[in-house]
Amino acid sequence: MANALRLAAVGGLAAFLAAQAVPAANARIVVQEKISYYPISGRTGVELGKAMIAGGPRAIHMRHAIAATATRFDFLDPKFVTEKGRCVVKDLTVKLTITYHYPKWGNEGSGSAPLRRAWRAFYAELKRHEQTHGRIARKYASRVEREMKRMSGTVAFGCNDFGNWTQIRMKALSARLKEEQAAFDRLEDRKASKISRLQTSLLQSR
Repeated sequence: MANALRLAAVGGLAAFLAAQAVPAANARIVVQEKISYYPISGRTGVELGKAMIAGGPRAIHMRHAIAATATRFDFLDPKFVTEKGRCVVKDLTVKLTITYHYPKWGNEGSGSAPLRRAWRAFYAELKRHEQTHGRIARKYASRVEREMKRMSGTVAFGCNDFGNWTQIRMKALSARLKEEQAAFDRLEDRKASKISRLQTSLLQSR
């Protein structure tokens, strides 16, 4: 239950500058989702818990992670024009890649019926938790799209300041996204949360 975010560099966008006025900026959002699994095994809830604690950080490369949602933003095919003496975005694709990392219980069939029920309930809530991280990232992608449409650069500077301002603004938005994701994790980490209760139930199952 952790979130990782990477923001692709925006340098060099002004190289696509054109020299005619155009209609309002157009931007698109493309979302690609992937899933990866790491194997776990066990015949009790405690054994499954230990397997996740050991295998999650190795597979996901994040401390204490038993599942994670990694997000990456890329800015594709940027096109610029000059309009009223400013460099503005004509066209841009914001690509959001979401990768979900989950544990996969390999010998589930050997577990007791109560253990399998506890696992399935916990796993369903774990997926809901990570998919909420994905929805938060999707909302952020819309913010990125709107922000890119608002930005402009100075023709006299070869529009290089567009890239600089973009980097600054995107870092600020990235920080806001990280805080929003962290706030959701803090809410879910409470003992009274559904996922915490289901995890406890799993660990107590035999």
